Amino acid sequence: MLKVVKERCTGCGLCTESCPLQAISMSNGYAQIDVSRCRECRLCLEACPQGAITETAPASNRELQATVSSLKQKTADIIKRIDELQHPEHKPDDLATMRSDFEDLS
Repeated sequence: MLKVVKERCTGCGLCTESCPLQAISMSNGYAQIDVSRCRECRLCLEACPQGAITETAPASNRELQATVSSLKQKTADIIKRIDELQHPEHKPDDLATMRSDFEDLS
């Protein structure tokens, strides 16, 4: 799905000119996309000099939760590796405690 970020839109109208389906109009000085007409050809993305048109992809709660869990795990692993490099005297038990502390923060 394409959307206009109003804070970036200067109202130049280049996106309206680029749209072959006339799915973009100007309203109150900003571009507005008619999602019922837009076929996501992405020509407007290329035409906008301000990058005011962005593409979003809807995600389910399950997908978001899986992504967050994965990022938490990767972050914990990175913290562990950094700590091992900085403090090689740490024992595995110390690292497990640190990991537990990190998980409590989330």
